[in-house]
Amino acid sequence: MITILGTRHLLVISASVVALATAATDAVAQDSGSTIEELVVTAEKREQSLQDVPVAITAYTSERRDLLGVANVEDLARVSPSLTYTNNDRLSIRGFGRLTNAIGTDPSVALYSDGIFSNSMFDAATPSLFIERTEILRGPQGTLYGRNSVGGALNIIAKRPTMDFNGEFRATAGNYGTWRTDALVRGPITEGLRFLLGGSLERREEGFFKNIGPAGDASAVKRYIVEAQVEADLGENITARLRYSKFDWDDSFGVGNVHESVVSRYDTTSIVGLGNSALYYNPTFGFAGVNPAVNDPYVISTNQTSEGKLSNHERLHFDLTWDLGGMTLKYLAGYQAYVYDTAGDEDRSARTGLFSIPAATPFGVYTATNVSPNQRFFYREDQKWYSNELNLSSKTDGPLQWIVGLYQYHQTYAQPQGQRILGDPALQNPINLATGGPAAPNPNGNYLFVDGTLEVDSYAAFAQVDYDLTETLTLTAGLRYTTDDKKGTDSARYVSRSNTTTTVLAAGGIPAAVGQGLAPDFTTFVVCGGPTIATCLANPLFANLRAGPNGGLTRDLAADYSAWTGTLGLQWQPDDDTNAYARYSRGYKSGGWLASNGLTPFPYADPEYVDNYELGLKKTLGGRFQLNSALFYADYKGFQAPLTVVLNPTTGSTGTQFLNLDAVSWGLELEAQWSPIDNLLIFASYSYLNTELKSGCCFVDTADPRALKAGARPTGATLPNGSRPQTLVGNRLPLTPENKVNLGANYTFEFTPGNLTLGGTYTFTDEQQAVVFAQDGFTSPANEVVDFRALWKDGQDRYTIIGYVKNAFDELAYQDFRTGSPSASGVQRQTLKPNFPRTYGVEIQYRF
Repeated sequence: MITILGTRHLLVISASVVALATAATDAVAQDSGSTIEELVVTAEKREQSLQDVPVAITAYTSERRDLLGVANVEDLARVSPSLTYTNNDRLSIRGFGRLTNAIGTDPSVALYSDGIFSNSMFDAATPSLFIERTEILRGPQGTLYGRNSVGGALNIIAKRPTMDFNGEFRATAGNYGTWRTDALVRGPITEGLRFLLGGSLERREEGFFKNIGPAGDASAVKRYIVEAQVEADLGENITARLRYSKFDWDDSFGVGNVHESVVSRYDTTSIVGLGNSALYYNPTFGFAGVNPAVNDPYVISTNQTSEGKLSNHERLHFDLTWDLGGMTLKYLAGYQAYVYDTAGDEDRSARTGLFSIPAATPFGVYTATNVSPNQRFFYREDQKWYSNELNLSSKTDGPLQWIVGLYQYHQTYAQPQGQRILGDPALQNPINLATGGPAAPNPNGNYLFVDGTLEVDSYAAFAQVDYDLTETLTLTAGLRYTTDDKKGTDSARYVSRSNTTTTVLAAGGIPAAVGQGLAPDFTTFVVCGGPTIATCLANPLFANLRAGPNGGLTRDLAADYSAWTGTLGLQWQPDDDTNAYARYSRGYKSGGWLASNGLTPFPYADPEYVDNYELGLKKTLGGRFQLNSALFYADYKGFQAPLTVVLNPTTGSTGTQFLNLDAVSWGLELEAQWSPIDNLLIFASYSYLNTELKSGCCFVDTADPRALKAGARPTGATLPNGSRPQTLVGNRLPLTPENKVNLGANYTFEFTPGNLTLGGTYTFTDEQQAVVFAQDGFTSPANEVVDFRALWKDGQDRYTIIGYVKNAFDELAYQDFRTGSPSASGVQRQTLKPNFPRTYGVEIQYRF
């Protein structure tokens, strides 16, 4: 159902496009000069004009990215239709994304760098100097790309060595102490042998989040990139290339929860924290400080600097192209590895020094002494993967074009994470819950430590044909078969010190006066409700658990999946300027499990499938006006969602279950360019998304289990703990703004010494949910962002000077907003991930 707001914007955009098309038709009747450049893409794994490809694509050359100021994946998401990104390595297209990055789950949008699949969005941070082109393929790409492309694919094509010697140097300086230098040089070594060398060094000395506490700012940047390529002609028909890249980040900014702000007040009255934090005393109990982010989300006060550190990141790529006359054989091989760490201040305060808390249990009143406020979170990804692809494609001008191929992928992954307290010896030396004796040491003071390992082997075979039925009509058919074999481990350890712990100890015969100063290994109690592993083994849900070598519990997980996917389409091209198509595509994402998530009792979920139906029209009028449109309907089966379910209606106890839901997504996408006169380019894009969950009942919103906010649909009776399960049917998919608009214009003034281009862009993004629940506490409001740029380029195209202002009106925009569970005193932690504030600067480019 289209809302009033959605209807208004849809009418405005539709009217604007009609007016633009009408004006363009009049203009081209008078002037048929071509000013919109043709863009060549490789979306179908062969070079084609973007206007000839029967797929919804948004593409940016390196030059266009510089013109628009698109520097990173956040910028790409903001200016591209149906694309969202929330700074947690989760890219979403048309509502197809992921709700968790727990090990055992896969992304829904695939990233390919020079045809090599990447399991992370890190490669999207590559500076534009090293990038030839960025392609965003919307909708399932289940034939030629396959792996994890149920929502679409981000295809990044790097610059290659050249036969002539050339290079470029760039330097940027801006506010927040920002500076960056990029350099690239390429050319011949000997006849038939070429090279490329490049590097980038980037700093943002002042973080976007000003820290008035003793620690450093958050969202500061310290990065470097090294790039090297060698390309060789092995005879007349074979070209081979070897590419090596190395990334290194030492930021207080990065993927995950280091670019976010807690905007709620401190809870100064609850004795313990919330969720996993309830295992320890509340670090802000009785604290007299005030959270400055309540009034300004860009101001924080912590005694721990956030960390986003990417180390040992290396990428090795090899490709070989063999021209066999009427066919082309390609071999693509890639290896990538990295370790990514993020950490920060979990209590989000600058409180220091040990303190005491008066507490009570049914077994007596006591004072908890030597409580530490130094609460930290930590998270690590340690990944390695390699892949091989061999494909053979036609290279003729006949009516039949085809491609066949084989694909192999192998991945290993570890994901340790958790929360810890520094400065409390009780947590470092836990006791055995059952005996009261020593348990395995806990030297880091972790009160929560979860870990998972994963090994994946995937294989696929694919084929696609394009056959010209007539001179204007082409039939496309493709098929792919994929198998995925996953195995891994899942571990958790809970060490607790709180008044709840004291109650359990006292009930077990350990005096409260002693128990309140002790921290037991609480894992079996949290997971299974009892003091020993025998309690777990008696429950069929946990029969595969075993004692971990360093305390806690662990288990093995394994599953195999396979699927047929493909595409079927009809394309009509009555002339060189018209491309109309109808296309069906089926996408698949393998099933998986929630590991490194606290030993979820129901960890497995089945695969996801998407059946996508699309009508598209790409039209060019006289070379001065171009309109690309796509109307799609997607039937989404098996959307993987971790949700809280009622485990025991009698007691009201709940737990996490990994579930498959059904949904639909349909919408309209428009992209237009118009050059009404020489030197003026007007561009616009619009996407309308209507998404709706078709299944999902009945789940507990842990952020608000006792009160029902506007939009919640309760189902069933209120449980003993006061919560009331809700249905999700009718809710939107997460990260799906109903309307998204991008408008911009560039005008070039020509002078004898060079050209001056002035431009600006305006982006409107509608409100959107962060999760599957529709409450206000998970909704980001609509926002508008404006950028301005000025570029001076000399007449010999040797240097360019760029002045820019991004988010010129300093709009507080954020794509992700979440509200936590209410504490005992009613305080709910509210967390937002804001877009970047106003930034400005100057960039100088010199080419030789």
